[in-house]
Order: sequence, then C-alpha cells, then structure tokens
Amino acid sequence: MSIDTLAEAQSAARIVLAGVSSDQLAASSPCAEWDVAAIIDHLVGAQYWFVQAISASSTPGDGAVKASSGDYRAAFDEAAGSVMGALSEDGFATRTVELPFGTFSGAQFIDFASLETLAHAWDVARATSQNTDLAPVAAVHLLEVARTTMSDDGRGLDANFGPVQPCAPDAPAADVLAAYLGRRVD
Repeated sequence: MSIDTLAEAQSAARIVLAGVSSDQLAASSPCAEWDVAAIIDHLVGAQYWFVQAISASSTPGDGAVKASSGDYRAAFDEAAGSVMGALSEDGFATRTVELPFGTFSGAQFIDFASLETLAHAWDVARATSQNTDLAPVAAVHLLEVARTTMSDDGRGLDANFGPVQPCAPDAPAADVLAAYLGRRVD
C-alpha cells in the first residue's frame, strides 16, 4: 500500500496547488512561520530531498527550491515524478534508507514522504480556503502511522509538531490527521 499512499498524497497536493492563485502566496498558513509561498517551496523542495535521500547524496535545506516564484504546479509535478520513479525500483520497500534523524526501511521512508506531502498539501488547502477532505485512504493509513510512531516528546513550541488539537469525530480523515499533527482544524 505504501507507494499507493504516496501517489494519493501527491495527487491531493496537485489538486490543491491547482487551486492556489498568485495573490494567495503571501497568505498566512497553519505553519506559524510560513506563508503559502514558503509551504509550496517546502512541499516541492521536500520531493527533491526525498530523491536525494534515496540516492544517498547530500541533501540541501528546504530553501534550495523557490518554486513559488515560478510555475509551482509544474515544479511539483516534476519533483513528484522524480520521487515516484526512484521509489518504484524493485525491492525498494525492503531497502534501508539512512536519514539525518534515523535509519528506516523503504516502506517507512515512503510513509514518511507521504505524511510530509499530505500534511503540507492540507496546510496549503486550509490557508487558501480549499476543501481539506484530501486523500481519504492515505489519510487513514497515515494517521495510524503517526499514532504509532510519534511520541508526545516531539511536540511543543520548539518541535516540528504541536500538541494534538481537538477535531470533530465526523471530520474528514485528513482533518483528523492534521489535528493529530498539531494543526487547528476548527
């Protein structure tokens, strides 16, 4: 299911990016330090980072890609295609991938890439007043991944994720995932 999860997350990101107009790039986002342009840059840059991590080459920071200043939709498509090509190699799911924060199986890496992609697609959708009911099958799977891999120690002001936020029980799976990752969904 892993490669299908990433494909669904990338498809959701494409749909969201298609709904972003240039006058929305400066809008604030659920990521306090980032506006929509910065999230788009990160979303595209992360796809390239995934490819570089797979090939064990040096990995630049997020700022290496300034997709929001050009055709960010085409930039995402190119970057996402590169990731899918690299991950589609036979046996990738059982391969080991070394990242700066740990060693992961190929399947775990795909889940990480999927979670990163879907979370930031949700951020852009939310910031630009788009539908946040994104990638429902992937969101359910990634919520389970997040629940089993994330501890409360990695949450808070100086962490990548905030405390779990309240969410309506009948909310779309992507909203429940976003709330679990510390985004306000109400």
